[in-house]
Amino acid sequence: MKFDSLGLAAPICQAVAAAGYTDPTPVQARVIPEALAGHDLMVSSQTGSGKTAGFMLPALQLLTEAHAVAGRGPRVLVLVPTRELSMQVTKAAEIYGANLRRIRTVSVVGGMPYPAQNRLLQAGVDILVATPGRLLDQMQSGRIDLSRLQVLVLDEADRMLDMGFKDDLEAIVARTPATRQTLLFSATLDSNIVRLAGSLLRNPVRIEIDSQQARHESIEQRLHIADDQGHKNRLLNHLLREIDVNQAIVFTATKRSADEVAQDLHSKGFAVAALHGDMNQGARTRTIQALHRGRLRVLVATDVAARGLDVHGIS
Repeated sequence: MKFDSLGLAAPICQAVAAAGYTDPTPVQARVIPEALAGHDLMVSSQTGSGKTAGFMLPALQLLTEAHAVAGRGPRVLVLVPTRELSMQVTKAAEIYGANLRRIRTVSVVGGMPYPAQNRLLQAGVDILVATPGRLLDQMQSGRIDLSRLQVLVLDEADRMLDMGFKDDLEAIVARTPATRQTLLFSATLDSNIVRLAGSLLRNPVRIEIDSQQARHESIEQRLHIADDQGHKNRLLNHLLREIDVNQAIVFTATKRSADEVAQDLHSKGFAVAALHGDMNQGARTRTIQALHRGRLRVLVATDVAARGLDVHGIS
């Protein structure tokens, strides 16, 4: 199966080919035809499975035709849990829509100055990628009108529930047209997600890619008992010096401990940086870019990095 056999417009297929993709991934092959058919979807897939193209390509296909109602409000809304994932989705929209004229993609996330966001929104938007909290702020200020919305995507829905966004999600969805198409993506389809889907989706097609067991085949878990923080730091230093460690992510419980562990590893000669919610967006972006480019060997992060990062060098 090729992308040009899925019913996508030629300019979209050409952009996908220019990005280096020829064959759709399993999630794309399942999701794209169902989304193009207008069905609501409830999809279980992992980070790195290609789900972004799975929902973005049909959304761009919709935008190849003019909306019946003129306006500046978005026709596609993608809700994501973190700024990092918002950046990746926004970039994907720009890449896949490179050959489409006058398609404007705007990201609305916390940490970005309001005046800059306000200018972007005032110019009009076709695809809006947003974190729930900041989007709700902008909606309550009257800067975003969702009356023209045709497609709503909930990306990493389980993560948004974990972060306490359930009330925000419901408040946002309540102000969208009942005729919208809704696509929900989650790492798992547990009872909480099923309940959320039941209140938001209409007769959804359920798609599950890979079983729980298959997703964990490549993961080996170890438990190391440490006497104190100093012992823990020495164990970490030893593990990271193993010859088969190319790049690593170290998760910590707090923002303060992320900085402290990163500082300790830096003093031991590691190319390391911290990533957490107290950093401004520019600093977070530079850190992630350094990781992608191989300039960092170790990223010490809070769970702000638990979703939305797909770095192939992580061993």
